[in-house]
Amino acid sequence: MTTPDLRATALASLTTAGFTDATATRQSDTIVIATVPAARSAWADFALASHTALRLADRAGRAQYALFPARDGGEPYSRTVYFRATGPGLAQQHVGRVLCHTVRIVPGYNTEADIPKALATAIFDDSGRAGDITATRLA
Repeated sequence: MTTPDLRATALASLTTAGFTDATATRQSDTIVIATVPAARSAWADFALASHTALRLADRAGRAQYALFPARDGGEPYSRTVYFRATGPGLAQQHVGRVLCHTVRIVPGYNTEADIPKALATAIFDDSGRAGDITATRLA
């Protein structure tokens, strides 16, 4: 799927779900950023379930989602992620800071939706702590 196709299908999914003020913009050749009002993010989670999506930190009252085209195969690649981590066991030097980590994606094994688990494993040595990770942006 091309980035314009991904943008169009994301907007169609959100419009079908009743979002009249959703936006979807191309960030790069492989990333589309969709936004909806933060108060309706649970509904957006449902509407975007058919996409490979990574929830990003809210910005200016809007929930943000990074959407990615599906890759059925091919070579592994990496995504650089800027994020915040919270909770017990976080090293003091990381408290309140935006951290940066590169996550390896292996088509057929994991996707960008698995990034919080990978970051939780790297920071806390526990993939179950993915809820303590908030991605702020991708590079």
